[in-house]
Amino acid sequence: MKRVVVASILSLAFPVAALAQNATKPAEPSKPKQVQPAGKPDTKQKEAEKPAVTLKVGDKAPELKIDAWVKGEQITGFEKGKVYVVEFWATWCGPCIKNIPHLTELQKEYKDVAFIGVAASERGDDAKAKQDKVEKFVKEKGDEMGYRVAFDSDREMSKDWMQAAGQGGIPCAFIVDGEGKVAFIGHPAKDEFAAKIAELAGGDTKKDKPHTEKPAGTKPEKPSKK
Repeated sequence: MKRVVVASILSLAFPVAALAQNATKPAEPSKPKQVQPAGKPDTKQKEAEKPAVTLKVGDKAPELKIDAWVKGEQITGFEKGKVYVVEFWATWCGPCIKNIPHLTELQKEYKDVAFIGVAASERGDDAKAKQDKVEKFVKEKGDEMGYRVAFDSDREMSKDWMQAAGQGGIPCAFIVDGEGKVAFIGHPAKDEFAAKIAELAGGDTKKDKPHTEKPAGTKPEKPSKK
């Protein structure tokens, strides 16, 4: 009789032990953690959906699609034998604003190179309000912004240049050579940017004396208001 009781107790003990063991196992919700990396396929999908880069160095430069010329003489196309700098910027972009004096100095140094700052990323839905903002900004900068400034209201030009070149950040500059082809794409603060301008412009387009030789305190030359 005692053996039967012991057997009964053991038979009850094993299921209880099994239940206790199962209770201590990590809950299967560990599987949902594996779902978190689901963001990776989405990222790859987004990358796959990105438009192909169709504008590269050596390609013919796209057209200038300008809604308004805020400062400087209007340019309708790229003249053969002339070098152009097309820089995309915005009034709200800190790095763009920081780079304005650099572009002004280069424009003064290479007078025959046409620098164009294209404001194509202004925020808001009202085109007139965005243009007014750009015009006010440029007016306040005065001589500090010593090169042409243009306005693109709906990013149409930005799509043909920035998006086509796979560029997602500003400031971003394009150098167009004398053959109307893109010679540089990238940040205008890079050494390669100024070096490429010097290479394409040559000594004939430089001003007679380097800016560094000017006496301290000399006011910068006023840009042409043609």
